[in-house]
Amino acid sequence: MIFTKIKLNRHLIYKFAFIGFISCSKSIKSKMEDSTDPTETVLLISFDGFKWNYIDNAKTPNFDEFISDGVKAEGLIPPFPSKTFPSHITLVTGRHPSKHGIVSNRMFDPVFNEYYYIGQNSKPVLDSKWYEAEPIWVTAEKQNKRAMTMFWPASEAEIMGTRPTEFFIYDESISNTSRIDQVVEWLDYPEEKRGKFFSLYFSDLDSQGHRFGPDSDEVRRTTENMDALIGRLIKSLKARKIYDKINIIITTDHGMASTSKDSMIFLDDYIDMNDIEVVDWGPACSILPKVDVDSIYSRLVNAHPMLDVFKKGNLPDELHYNDHNRIQPIMAIAKEHWTVSNRKSYNANPERFDGGNHGYYSTYESMRGIFFARGPGFKKGFAGPGFSSIHLYELMCHLLKIVPTDNDGYLDSTKIYLSENK
Repeated sequence: MIFTKIKLNRHLIYKFAFIGFISCSKSIKSKMEDSTDPTETVLLISFDGFKWNYIDNAKTPNFDEFISDGVKAEGLIPPFPSKTFPSHITLVTGRHPSKHGIVSNRMFDPVFNEYYYIGQNSKPVLDSKWYEAEPIWVTAEKQNKRAMTMFWPASEAEIMGTRPTEFFIYDESISNTSRIDQVVEWLDYPEEKRGKFFSLYFSDLDSQGHRFGPDSDEVRRTTENMDALIGRLIKSLKARKIYDKINIIITTDHGMASTSKDSMIFLDDYIDMNDIEVVDWGPACSILPKVDVDSIYSRLVNAHPMLDVFKKGNLPDELHYNDHNRIQPIMAIAKEHWTVSNRKSYNANPERFDGGNHGYYSTYESMRGIFFARGPGFKKGFAGPGFSSIHLYELMCHLLKIVPTDNDGYLDSTKIYLSENK
């Protein structure tokens, strides 16, 4: 690994050019064994698109072992829209998307007159001006607890003037096993250098769910592959005698609903596509009219029985999605399993609409994801009710023993999962 060090107040920021990972497979006694209080360590793991019931349909001995010694929720409820970046940033800020500013995977900000978009090499993702809430790694760093992130959406950006002590700019070519080995390497650091908050991110399940659908054999096999990754992590932590000393949270950003090329809503059946810009496609479709807003709205509202259409400011209060300038003037929201598109895109490749998607109303059971956790802060062998992902920030602050910044979550919503001495 090549490090470029940039001084920033009390800690170092690392920008990484990936050359190769130092293997963590050798037998090493972790210095954490002798740490004064390793129980204040949190490892947050996201498997993008891990629907709540995937483990019921696959052989997952490592997840099963993890859950048997820890806790499991019936499902984690994402914010609206149930898309990757809005949801991941809600997980680590405790804020609804309209409060943290990342209201969709692709956005237009009329004040900046610029677009935000996600993906490898995205420049906007690195730009601090887009982020309006404080993530857990910033809260930790501000209170003198180091954070080290092996990917998490936006963790490579400077937010509130702070980055994690060590981090990686997203690079999908870095293998899943190398990501795990990097976190284990960080845990091997001496106490004076080691972090207290760590993150891991894997995208495989989301990719397979989109392509083949949530009920496919491909998703089942990928779930089993993810189980093997967790097995690798468990084995490494046990070898260092720290598996029972740190708090590990395994979660996701959203679930997945099946879609079909036979369940389509074509916007160009009702409006001239030259009269609008679709800022972000998907089940929650962000529409910026180039003509009078009311004229577009009047042609779309009630146009299709499987499409809800709202003007900005009139979305249901429970969506918390009315009050940000990056929310477009019209939102067209498909019902579960339906897809919003246009005929040109459909005719180019109808088969690609057979698969899966997310971004629907978060109240759908299909949008629920996983929440598994174990460690000294959690009960053992406990299954509890589902809860909203906005509450995870408060939970992690509690485990790290740091003071949370303002957020929309409540620790009381997750206390049922905590061990009695926590």
